[in-house]
Order: sequence, then structure tokens, then C-alpha cells
Amino acid sequence: MEGTVLCAANHAPLTPISFLERTALVYPDCPAIVAAGHAAAPPPRTWRQTRDHCLRLAAALAGLGVARRDVVAVFAQNIPAFCELHFGIPMAGAVICALNSRLDAGMASVLLQHSEAKVVFVDAALLGVAREALRFISQQAGGASRVPAVVLINEALDEPPPAATGNDKIPGVDRCYEYEALLSNSRGGDPEFLIR
Repeated sequence: MEGTVLCAANHAPLTPISFLERTALVYPDCPAIVAAGHAAAPPPRTWRQTRDHCLRLAAALAGLGVARRDVVAVFAQNIPAFCELHFGIPMAGAVICALNSRLDAGMASVLLQHSEAKVVFVDAALLGVAREALRFISQQAGGASRVPAVVLINEALDEPPPAATGNDKIPGVDRCYEYEALLSNSRGGDPEFLIR
């Protein structure tokens, strides 16, 4: 546009982070994430709570060694944590690689290797497929292939999740965490944490 003076009002990058920041500022107490449809559904989360949760997620990723432009994979169904990951991963400066929840283990392992993900978030409902995919990766070249850290998301689902926790040993995975525990131990409330 000729003759237009560039300023913050007409020339600012639009990112998921800016959408979340503005919405948390303008509508802090309005519902942001509503998980309904099953008996153990958590209460709705407001935009302020969602932003705070995403900041803790970004700080947790930084604590795991995720740096700017690193890839973080997500193998999950449409659950509240999946929404938070779309904001929290970019807040950490990383790139999200959302894997289709209908993939088989072979294809998931190929995509995880190709993306060079440092961390993969796994929905508990997809843990069986993810375990098999990570086993394929660890077996490549006699275990020389780098296996990403795993964060297990164990949210209430329509069907009961497998009896698995982040402490279960996944073959070839050295670092395995539980989503809520990881976030509760992060320093996202720390004013020194800066969105990347």
C-alpha cells in the first residue's frame, strides 16, 4: 500500500501468541476451553487461565532444553491440552509438528524421524501406537537414532485411557514426563521468563 506509514496499528506480525495475549487481555474471564461430552470433563478454562497454562508450558519446554526453531511433535486427539500446545510451543520459540491421530506406528515413526522432534507430546489414548513408533526409532541403526523425550498427556476421555503413567518405561526413551506434573514444576509464573 503506497503512502502508508508502517506502525504497530497496521503492520504487526499476527501469530497465535498475539491472538492469545490479546484475548486474555480483553476477555480474561470468558471461557476459552470447554471440554464436554464425558463424565470426568474438567471445568471450563478462561482465557487468562489458558494463557497462564501456556506460559508454564513454554517455560517447561525451555527447561527441557527446547530452543528457538526446535521441533516439538504432538500426537494427540482433539483434547484441551492439544489447544494449549498450539500456543505454548510457539511461546517457547519452537515449531509445532502436529501428527494425525490416525497414523499407524510405522508412519508416525517416519514423521518423527523426519521432523527431528526433540520432544513428543502423546495423548494417553494413543500411547500404544506411540510406544511402537518410538521402538521403531530406537531400533534404527542399532539404537544410534535419537529418540525424543516423551510427555504423556493423560486427560479424561470418553473411553478409559490405558493404565499408563509417565513413569512407565517406554523402550528406547530415556526421558518420560507427565504433562500436568511437568507444567506444575515449571517456572512459567516467573516474570523473568520471556516469550521467545
